[in-house]
Amino acid sequence: MEYLRLFLSAVLTAFLDLLRPFSRWKPPKILVIKLDHLGDIITALPVFPALREALPDARIDVLVGPWARELLEGQPGIDRVLVYESSRFSRSRDPKPGFWRRYRQMRAIAAHRYTHIVELRGDAWTMLLPFLTGAAHRVDRGTVRFEDWLERRMGDAHARNRPPKHELETNLEIIRPVVEDLVLPPTRPELKIPDVERASLAKRTRAMDVPVGVPVVTLHPGAAWRPRAWRPERFAEVALQLIDRYPGLHVCFVGSASDADIAEKIGIIVKNPRAHLLFDLRLMETAALIERSVLFIGSDSGIAHLASAVGTPQITLFGPQDPRRFRPWSDRATVLHKAVPCFPCNQTKCVVPSNPCVNLIFVEEVMRAAEAVLGTPLEPPRPMPVPTRIAPTIPQ
Repeated sequence: MEYLRLFLSAVLTAFLDLLRPFSRWKPPKILVIKLDHLGDIITALPVFPALREALPDARIDVLVGPWARELLEGQPGIDRVLVYESSRFSRSRDPKPGFWRRYRQMRAIAAHRYTHIVELRGDAWTMLLPFLTGAAHRVDRGTVRFEDWLERRMGDAHARNRPPKHELETNLEIIRPVVEDLVLPPTRPELKIPDVERASLAKRTRAMDVPVGVPVVTLHPGAAWRPRAWRPERFAEVALQLIDRYPGLHVCFVGSASDADIAEKIGIIVKNPRAHLLFDLRLMETAALIERSVLFIGSDSGIAHLASAVGTPQITLFGPQDPRRFRPWSDRATVLHKAVPCFPCNQTKCVVPSNPCVNLIFVEEVMRAAEAVLGTPLEPPRPMPVPTRIAPTIPQ
């Protein structure tokens, strides 16, 4: 179904390209559509500064899921954030809106009369927007993915053997027809954190006895699909070793309400005043915590991409997904991964649910990667020698 949708999207863009010569020029007004999840939003961040640089006078709006408004409001290159909860990407269990409500939502979005539609990832409903809003220009993910598919199968030997494009590269390739002088991908996506979020985080950490200025390592043990997540017991062991080897360092665990079972397991194992569970932070508070950390360690998840966007050194543990396409895009990111015969998988059902492939990574490997960032740890204290008891000499 995904590939059919991408193909239809590419056909729609080609059709609109044929009609464009007959359209009247209007001042550019751009709608960027990106409805999927956190990591996908992060890999799309470089699109907005690139569009702003190419079209400095254009209005640039973005259409995202409701959860992403907090993340994108005030980010460079974005004038307005519109929200639309697509059934395709929603994780809510609430009843899905009916046909006419969806149609009215599209009409309300189209009322802004956009001239350009940049479909980084939408759904069947957002394909109506060029017709409802009168946009003559449309660029889309389907066209880029289809061209890449053809090149990798019908091109020369170099094209057939090259690795797949990273998602950040794909997002920038989508806007190439709009941004003629597209620069090379940045070293990392950049997320601007408001000072109010830093202040809110400082208040939370003070309440949990995290002293100001101490080094912090943030760990994220969860993942949207559980077979992506490293075992909680191993995250707990990493935390204990970090505390033991680096005096003064604090560790903070982050996650969401859906990670309550993980938080409980870690809380049982890690009982130390320098370890803190912060599974109830808001998204931007989490970003602020990772920003002030000396290292981030986490499973393959959107939070790992958040770490890349705030520039923190990170270690990300990959399992079923292909790091070549989905790794955090950062020159300060280390990816640990062990490929297995069933890799990459479609992430619907793990063939080894009792021991997903991410668990082929061991604590020792993570600690070696952490030491490469944090420096050589102090040697663990050697046990004091037990004095030899000498029996008293008994006079003969």
